[in-house]
Amino acid sequence: MGTMQAMPRKTYGQFCGLAHALDVVGERWTLLIVRELASGPKRYSELADALTGIGTSLLATRMRQLEADGVVTRRLALDQPGSAVVYELSPAGRELAAAVVPLAMWGARHQMDDADVGNESFRAEWLLSFLAADLRRDAPKDLEAVYEFHIDDSVACLRVSGGRVWVTPGPNNQPSDVTVRASAKTVAAMVGRTLTAREAITQGRLEVTGERTAAAALTDVVERRLAPR
Repeated sequence: MGTMQAMPRKTYGQFCGLAHALDVVGERWTLLIVRELASGPKRYSELADALTGIGTSLLATRMRQLEADGVVTRRLALDQPGSAVVYELSPAGRELAAAVVPLAMWGARHQMDDADVGNESFRAEWLLSFLAADLRRDAPKDLEAVYEFHIDDSVACLRVSGGRVWVTPGPNNQPSDVTVRASAKTVAAMVGRTLTAREAITQGRLEVTGERTAAAALTDVVERRLAPR
């Protein structure tokens, strides 16, 4: 594939790292595209399904710009039907995705009191992606487990293996080691560090069932990483 040509756009014209970062990511929907790709490569149709309301023309424009900026790359996924093209984050894009996590947690902590999950689109993997990003530094190296989260009516899995933590949408295709049930507001409060896992369990807002060692390991890591500040 040839080198993508950057499209003309307005800039802040300031010699400042934040200003130049906002030149790249300040457009509407851009950081949400990064959020979607943080959990792994996705096809264009999968991005369009997740980003309800963006419109295909605007999504195409944003993807071309992110490629030109070196944030996103695309490749053929030979393991997908018809060798579909998938988009994924470049090394710079993954660095950006990590930088977005504190912003998402700030939003969960300060800007979601009046949020109405009943009238806003929601996917379990959104909250789990931010949770996973914050857990990676403390994930036990010897822990091998799949945690299936049922958050309101959405399901996603948090997978831990050899110190790696990642998220996949939908239920596990085999029985999971641990099943977690909670509302979106409860998990958002935990991500935003206004509620601990043990408080949520005690209050009946978080239900954790399954293999006891794996369940305890998750609770311990969440308590250490997401303790209220």
